[in-house]
Amino acid sequence: MASTIDTCSPTNQDLRSLRILCFGDSLTAGYSGDGYFHYPYAAQVRKKLKENLPDTETTVDVSGLSGDQVIAGHFLRRIKWMCEKAKDAPYDWIVVLGGTNDLGGDERPEQIYEALKNVWRVAIDSGANVLALSVLEAEFALGDIVQRRKELNNLIAHHEEDRLYYMDLCSAVPWFSMNATKRELMWDDGLHLTRDGYEMMGDAIAPKLIELVHTVKSPLNTGPKET
Repeated sequence: MASTIDTCSPTNQDLRSLRILCFGDSLTAGYSGDGYFHYPYAAQVRKKLKENLPDTETTVDVSGLSGDQVIAGHFLRRIKWMCEKAKDAPYDWIVVLGGTNDLGGDERPEQIYEALKNVWRVAIDSGANVLALSVLEAEFALGDIVQRRKELNNLIAHHEEDRLYYMDLCSAVPWFSMNATKRELMWDDGLHLTRDGYEMMGDAIAPKLIELVHTVKSPLNTGPKET
């Protein structure tokens, strides 16, 4: 659910600049081919934004750390550092994808969700809008991981907070429902994607960002929260 889009707002055609951070783990880094190649989906997002907002100076940065976890890893420390580093030119939008490695580490969805909320809060407190993505499926379905992923994605989808928006990336880039021929093209090792797969990710995320930029009340950074 997240924030409600203000459909009465005028379209933001006069945006002079737009700064976006794509934040997460190996799926944000674009890990592929056992780590020999990296194809961040952000490259496709940048391409689509420039096509649709030709008069806007668009910056799309990437912070993806392979193997990182939301609970026991460095997610929170990293997002704090990225926002602090960008305080002189803050991000307008931060796209967050996290939880895959936590699920693989047998963490409970409620705990992952609570840790994600801390990450989102740092981003929002920096003045940015957040686009929270659902966690992708994977080939590996041992134990209760499929059910835990569904529970986590449901928690993410129903989180309500000002300046936080949601996109169901899991449905846009599926594993189980994708036909075998397309899966062979898009998926690399059952967890990570190929170059085509990461472009598919970018092609799914970019239209959501474009929609939000044109419809939310405050598409740009509103300044850090006063403490």
